[in-house]
This record gives sequence, structure tokens and C-alpha cells, in this order.
Amino acid sequence: MLEPSPQLPDGTLIADIAIPTRIRNALSFAGLKTVGEVRQTSNETFLTFQDFGPRSIATLRRLLGADAPAE
Repeated sequence: MLEPSPQLPDGTLIADIAIPTRIRNALSFAGLKTVGEVRQTSNETFLTFQDFGPRSIATLRRLLGADAPAE
């Protein structure tokens, strides 16, 4: 498992990163497979995921070093 980092390339698979299981499962269920896909996903979209709230978004953005994309 890779440690989460803002320096991870966009093509890195989410399954290969040591992030909380609940967050990994939510991303997988939504069909997001790479760091780049996560970085391109808006906070509003994340909020539509089951059991994925503002705290999960903040954790994910902090771990992967990505701000929410512009709408």
C-alpha cells in the first residue's frame, strides 16, 4: 500500500493507497478508480455518495492534496 500524498500521480489507483476503508469503498462504489478522477470530482458530487459527508471530503482532500475543482 502507498501512503497518501499530494505528490501521487493522477494515474495512481485508489485501491493501492492507504486511505480509510469507508472512503475507499465509497469511491469504488461510485466508480472512481484513480487519484486523478478523485481530484476532478466536485465536493457537490461527493456529497451524493452514500455515507460520504463533509468530513470525508476534508479527509480525502487533505490526504491527496486536492482542492475542489472549479464548477
